[in-house]
Amino acid sequence: MIRAALGDITTYAGSAIVNAANNHLWLGAGVAGAIARRGGPSIQQECDRHGAIRVGEAAVTGAGSLACRYVIHAAAMGDEPVSERSIRDATSASLARAAELHLTDIAFPILGSGIGAFPFRRAVEIMVDAIRAAPAAAARMDVVLFGFTAADVAVIEAVLLRSS
Repeated sequence: MIRAALGDITTYAGSAIVNAANNHLWLGAGVAGAIARRGGPSIQQECDRHGAIRVGEAAVTGAGSLACRYVIHAAAMGDEPVSERSIRDATSASLARAAELHLTDIAFPILGSGIGAFPFRRAVEIMVDAIRAAPAAAARMDVVLFGFTAADVAVIEAVLLRSS
């Protein structure tokens, strides 16, 4: 099931949240900065130990003092700009990491649409397509797409309605 939620993704109390990451796993601004501030320094320390990944990949860390258990860092940008491919691949990689951990739920921000400046609606469409195309283990997860504003949530809900 895919659904929309309004608010700050760092308050999600489920299994995992996805960080809209750069491939160097530096938690600077945007969603990554909010995760670092609310979750504490242990998340960046784990990212530093992990090291860089490729754009389109995802890495898992603990969640520090966040309400969830894991942070899945989806690298939709970094050494290369955000693209349709990087959003699709980072979404799929995040779902694969969640399935490996046998998670039942996961919350995503809309990848690439903040600091990456990728068009919001198109990013939602790409992510919804990638989620619906996920292998069976990931397809059974409860997936929450977070919008920071009511207008964001309206776009997410419209895309979900249109693509169902």
